[in-house]
Amino acid sequence: MLVAISVIAAAYVIGSIPVAYLAGRIARGVDIRDVGSGNAGASNVWQSVSKPLVVPVGLAQIGQGLAAVLIAKATGQSDGVQAAAGVAVIIASDWNPWLRFAGGRGVGQTIGVLLALAPWALAAFIIIALVGVALRAIPQFVAIALIATPFAAAIAGQTSSAVAGCAIIATIAMAKRVLANGAPAPDCARPGLWLTRLACDRDIRDRDAWVRRGIAADVARSTKS
Repeated sequence: MLVAISVIAAAYVIGSIPVAYLAGRIARGVDIRDVGSGNAGASNVWQSVSKPLVVPVGLAQIGQGLAAVLIAKATGQSDGVQAAAGVAVIIASDWNPWLRFAGGRGVGQTIGVLLALAPWALAAFIIIALVGVALRAIPQFVAIALIATPFAAAIAGQTSSAVAGCAIIATIAMAKRVLANGAPAPDCARPGLWLTRLACDRDIRDRDAWVRRGIAADVARSTKS
């Protein structure tokens, strides 16, 4: 039991390393939460910091999720502990204790977790997400892909712990979308906001306007200072 708790705690610590935030600080000296979409994840690195930098950031985030599950496997833990370690690394990333419990969406970490925990679920996730890329509806299809993972894992005959882990991860992802990193700005608050967050992963439907809104706010702060 002590080893299992230690493994889950180690997974949380690994997930708490704010890769995208550190990339923004090191590459441009900015707080990634204050630019672009405000999301402390790889997508905002792409939008607001450096497009080439998204590759090492994304790989590092995938590595976080992969490491969490592989540590559990290497120490001979059960499938349930492996799934719990995967969930812990994603929670730490999404509500990062070093960033005042802000964070990203944990997609990179989710990919790493699924790679080690439920590879067939990962295959389904990637296929559905790629359809979203082709249709230019990435947030909507990523949501569908996440929701599909426990069903894909079950169909592929994965363990009940792996299926449950996929379901919990999908639930966390949807909750993070709705909660975002806090209450909406006054100019975005309106009926249907929570549905927009759930479907589009932002407070307004227009993606470019949402990203520009964050950049404009950053410029205004710089001007005042």
